[in-house]
Amino acid sequence: TVPLLICEFYLILAAATNVAGSLFKKLLVGSLVMLVFGYMGEAGIMAAWPAFIIGCLAWFYMIYELWAGEGKSACNTASPAVQSAYNTMMY
Repeated sequence: TVPLLICEFYLILAAATNVAGSLFKKLLVGSLVMLVFGYMGEAGIMAAWPAFIIGCLAWFYMIYELWAGEGKSACNTASPAVQSAYNTMMY
């Protein structure tokens, strides 16, 4: 579910403004890294704390992209309705 939820941000922006496809790729890769390392830590494939830290770093990267990076830049050029939807999803 995490990759789908993260990709919703891209889809809302892409429906109303010109947003680069690289945002979708960044969010998808970040969410997959978070999930893979979470699984590896839970399954005992690697130590839990390093897997947790790597997963958190991927999460913080996605949050950065949405709050201050490419996602926020695209949101600022969108209509007020799209900005409202984007900001509502952030909380």
